[in-house]
Amino acid sequence: MKSLLSRSVTLVVVAVAIVLGWLAWTHYTQAPWTRDARVRADVVTLAAEVSGPIVALPVRDNQFVHKGDLLLQIDPARYELAVLHAQRAVEVARAALGQSQANIVANQALLKQRGSEEQRRRKLQSLSAISAEEWEKSRTEVAVAQADLLREQSSLGLAQANVQLAEATLEQARLDLQRTRVVAPVNGHVTNLLTRQGDFAQPGAALLALVDSDSFHVSGYFEETKLPRIQVGSRAKVVLMSGETLHGTVDSIAYAITDRENQPGSRLLANVNPNYTWVKLAQRVPVRLRLDPVPEQVLRAGTTATVTILEP
Repeated sequence: MKSLLSRSVTLVVVAVAIVLGWLAWTHYTQAPWTRDARVRADVVTLAAEVSGPIVALPVRDNQFVHKGDLLLQIDPARYELAVLHAQRAVEVARAALGQSQANIVANQALLKQRGSEEQRRRKLQSLSAISAEEWEKSRTEVAVAQADLLREQSSLGLAQANVQLAEATLEQARLDLQRTRVVAPVNGHVTNLLTRQGDFAQPGAALLALVDSDSFHVSGYFEETKLPRIQVGSRAKVVLMSGETLHGTVDSIAYAITDRENQPGSRLLANVNPNYTWVKLAQRVPVRLRLDPVPEQVLRAGTTATVTILEP
């Protein structure tokens, strides 16, 4: 009797062990969860578009700023002078254009007058009332007036081009002046601020980085064997290593990862590894999660998390 009981207990223990082993195997190989996840956010790197000393830096490291807030001010003095110079150049160009237009009106009137005189003298010459020389003189005066009018019309085109060029220079000067103010393009936190007031800004040189607070998400790297149980729109639980529990939704699943076994070779031919790897590990595919609203102080880009996809 005892022997039978012992055998029964042993069989039950073995059965339970098998079931637990199978459940553990299923959980680790097929259940849609991963410890390999990271909190991510877009980082905007800001640089100056004009050069000059930084005269104001009203932000500090890790400060939250709103879109449009002033981050730094480059000395605007010479850019303000450039705007004034360009405004005066526009005024001069427009005055020259007005003078050219007035000259055209005057030459048109003169040409009309010379034409009328030439017609009168032509009639008088046909009646032999004046000499042919006087008539030829009037014809010459008409030709000279026409040439003067054509010259002024050509000058008008040049004056119009000068006005357009001066106005474009003014717009560029105003744009450069506007660019002395570097403002936040997004809501976010200033991070790793190394720029100091008094530094000389160079065009294109990075000055500060801004973590976009509206772009926080989680990237989970799931084994390919678990992807069939993950769908866009599935709910997920995210546990940060610091202990906070968040929730979110599967936003997208990556469609490609790097194939390390098929690098381009000579003449762009496939470079296939001749050695076969006997142990094949499941590849990990990035899955992007959109987080539900959480307090800003909870999220830190680059921190580690565990993600579990909740069964529908």
